[in-house]
Amino acid sequence: MAAPPTSRRLALGLILIGALCFAAAAARFAPVDNHLLACGAAAPAVLPDGRRFVPDSGCASTRLRSSSPSLSSAAPPGSPPPPSPLHASARVFSCRASYDLAVRRRGHHILRLHFYPFAPALAASRFHVGAAGLLLLHNFTASSPVVKEFILPVDSDVLVLTFVPDSGSTAFVNAVELVSAPEELVGDIGTLVTSGAAAQIHGLSSQAFETLYRINVAGRKVTPFNGTLWRTWVNDEKFLVDTHSANYRAWSFSGRIAYPKGSRQMTREVAPDNVYNSARSVRPGANVTWGFPVPTGSRYLVRMHFCDIASKVLYELYFNIYVNGDLAVKDFDLSSVTGFLAYPYYIDFIVDVKDEGILKLAIGGSKKSLSDEVSGILNALEIMRMNKTSGGMDGDFSIDLDMEYVVGKGIGEFARSLLCGFIFAGLFVALVMLVLRLRTELRNNSGAWSWRPMDSGEGKLARAYQLVPSKTDY
Repeated sequence: MAAPPTSRRLALGLILIGALCFAAAAARFAPVDNHLLACGAAAPAVLPDGRRFVPDSGCASTRLRSSSPSLSSAAPPGSPPPPSPLHASARVFSCRASYDLAVRRRGHHILRLHFYPFAPALAASRFHVGAAGLLLLHNFTASSPVVKEFILPVDSDVLVLTFVPDSGSTAFVNAVELVSAPEELVGDIGTLVTSGAAAQIHGLSSQAFETLYRINVAGRKVTPFNGTLWRTWVNDEKFLVDTHSANYRAWSFSGRIAYPKGSRQMTREVAPDNVYNSARSVRPGANVTWGFPVPTGSRYLVRMHFCDIASKVLYELYFNIYVNGDLAVKDFDLSSVTGFLAYPYYIDFIVDVKDEGILKLAIGGSKKSLSDEVSGILNALEIMRMNKTSGGMDGDFSIDLDMEYVVGKGIGEFARSLLCGFIFAGLFVALVMLVLRLRTELRNNSGAWSWRPMDSGEGKLARAYQLVPSKTDY
């Protein structure tokens, strides 16, 4: 009996959904380097997004080095269930220790460090963390769950991740992620915004960045499960400075976000569709401002994401962009740089925060706007702290990150190096003795040279020197 039409349509729909899911999974970014470590764990930890973190003690591409044994710690019995499988265990260090992470492709990498102090001793830990020759965290404490994310340029075949406990304290980590980043994630050019003017600067690709904020404007929280590059984007409401809702409007978009074909700048790895499907717009003549607490005395990269999901036609929307109170772009015309509606675009701004301790970002309506309803739009933004010096994110401190490599090699490697030295010296001595013996024999047998005809095997005679006695010494 043939299946009813409704059943056939349902089966066809399920097959189509499955095919779309498979295509989406296949198109997802597959990093060349993908170290996922569950530190101190006895078994792999699988996250809801499908990623599998392996124990750090048995990973072939990772080496844990320490001058004294590290401890594997687990959440105490009876404690509340951890919010993530990664938080059920930790690796605790009482002295300097390092992870050597093999790098197959050099370039920018995303490093995430997970800290979940499930015991009071962990919450009291104070330590320093370094990687790729940079001091990333100085006098760090994790009294509450936190994930620290960095984007680092890696120019070697091994990334050394180092933990240095403060005097009388310990260091710990629950999980480590090291993922090679797509090339389009980090550009080389940014717009430096000052009180005088805005100017382009180069060299951003050689910088290290610490992600402080990743904001989905007017949208829901985006988790690693439904985002790209396993990132988290949070809603912007608690960062709004101007809470007068008459000045702005929230938008949501159910259509298709289109990315320029063949673009090496705009892809879904830069930001997912989820953050471009929502936005806040500002009405003509008004401003909307966001404020973010940040450490003072640092330089920041501010990436502002735009996608016109509000306009009905092109070339109607003009607006001004302000970074920390300074005009960064005047009468910005999004249509002129994209050429289409619902096309994503971003701008990287560089700003120095000296004494304020808060970074303010704003969009303002322009008089050139032709729409009576929308005069500016913002979909998402990211704030990343740049390294202060060549030594680290917070500046130069007397934390020696290179010495650990010598100490961490241990007695075994030192003994191997010493043995190689002895072997080399022995071969050299043997060679000298051989030369001396040869010279002695030549001196003692100086009259024993003779010419002898020797058959070459081809019926021809050849003359050859023959040392008497004929003896092979080596």
